[in-house]
Amino acid sequence: MRRDRIAATLVAAAAAAVFAHLLDYPFLNWDDQDVFVRNEALHAPGLAGWAFTTRYMEHYQPAAWLIWGALARTVGLTAATAHALTVALHALCAAGVYVVIREALALRNGGRPAKHLEWVAAASALVWAVHPLRVEVVAWASAMPYTLALLAALLATWAWMRGRVATALACLVASLLARPIAIGLPLVWVAIGPWRAAGIGLALAAAAGLVESSARLSASLAEFGIGPRLTLAAAAPWTYLWRTVAPVGLTPLDPLALTPRADPAIIGAGFAATALVSALAWRWRRIAPVPAAAWLAYLALLAPAMGLVPSGLQATADRYVYVAGVPLSVALAAALAARARSAAPKTAGTRVSWLGLSALGVVLILAGAAWRHSAHWRDSVALWTRAVTIDPRNDVALYNLATALAEAGQRDAALTRYDELLQLVPAHADARRNRALLRAQAAEEEGNALAARGRLAEAVDRYGEATTLDPRRTHSHAARGMALVELGRLTEAGSHLRIAIEQGVADPAVPNALAYVLVQAGDRAGALAVLREARRRFPADENIARNLALLGK
Repeated sequence: MRRDRIAATLVAAAAAAVFAHLLDYPFLNWDDQDVFVRNEALHAPGLAGWAFTTRYMEHYQPAAWLIWGALARTVGLTAATAHALTVALHALCAAGVYVVIREALALRNGGRPAKHLEWVAAASALVWAVHPLRVEVVAWASAMPYTLALLAALLATWAWMRGRVATALACLVASLLARPIAIGLPLVWVAIGPWRAAGIGLALAAAAGLVESSARLSASLAEFGIGPRLTLAAAAPWTYLWRTVAPVGLTPLDPLALTPRADPAIIGAGFAATALVSALAWRWRRIAPVPAAAWLAYLALLAPAMGLVPSGLQATADRYVYVAGVPLSVALAAALAARARSAAPKTAGTRVSWLGLSALGVVLILAGAAWRHSAHWRDSVALWTRAVTIDPRNDVALYNLATALAEAGQRDAALTRYDELLQLVPAHADARRNRALLRAQAAEEEGNALAARGRLAEAVDRYGEATTLDPRRTHSHAARGMALVELGRLTEAGSHLRIAIEQGVADPAVPNALAYVLVQAGDRAGALAVLREARRRFPADENIARNLALLGK
């Protein structure tokens, strides 16, 4: 037990070390702003009532809201503290995976701990913990509920294997309240028993699934038909297995197709392969019980995210295999343990050494890959640049990248990305509006530069373009009106000056100019009204006071 504690601690420390640099990362423009920055409920009274009743962000996750709220009210909910929480929970999950693997190996060994195989459990747990597929959950602050839910699910599974049914059910409830992502866990317990208590777990998971489904905006059959859904579901187990074996080309966002299509070849081959492997696992459950159970557990835990009920924007996502990846590491541990036990006594030490070194090499390679992949999450521009690099036709990533570039002050690059998106999706209203706002900003800046050089007629044209693109551009209205006054085009000037005042312009020279225009037009009463209102807004402005006094006489 002492060796197990040391090994679990080392696994957790190694997992935390790989992702510790994430504490320097900011919030992203992908849910983080709504979850942390603009979410007043985390700071307002009545947090508990809100957490248990809200469907905010299309999820039911009261435990997560309560923890974030507690963090916000104590140390502050900054990007650093949010990332620190997720990294710490992931490290605890890594230790929990180690504990579950050791318990699984003990069950395989007649209930006795497999001697001197701590390294097998540690290596297998680290393969799960530092795998690049874990990056999305750990690097994305909004994905913290996945770590919280898995930690509780691991505790529940350990308790179940120890026969502590009440503790297991309590931990299952905690996992479901963090986010219902382990609703297939009671199906895994069925293989362990007792069956009646597993039925209680199934009922709890089904209830949580219904609550979560009520929070999500799922695509209708008209939007995403049966054929495309079956295509996603048939491919999902093999897609995630391939990403586990070869974690290359991982993207932050794999969106549903703009034009969903059914693929009969994928449907037939995918379901046939899954059925075949499942049948073999069932047949060989007595010869190789751990790998067989691991495969069935993998399917049970992955089932809710296979795509039969697509929600949100994504066809697949690395976070969907955060829980389902644990059984694969359990199977890896069983294979390594069997390999170590099968060695002849004279060669056992050498074989174990080579196995250990090979496992260490795999862990180091995966840790390096995860470190490199996490760099894509360092900010919003890097994140969506990665997604667009992987798939230039990813409309969601193009929009998010353009928005991030605009927020970073890279206007020209943002305009280029908006243009690419509008070529792909011409009816994208948000992109068209944002593009117009950026062009208006550019036109206004050009107008300011021309006006500063005394080229007022050209400046008027640029300000006019800005107000056409963005009628709420107050400075452009005001600057165009002032320039028109200087050019003697008073009739045109008046309308723009009045709009600027109505929009709350902060420059007292603007109402002064409008009063001058009205006086020249013979509307002294209108000029007086403008100046009196300006006097109320700008009581310290001497020009307004003097002009009001002169006009009053």
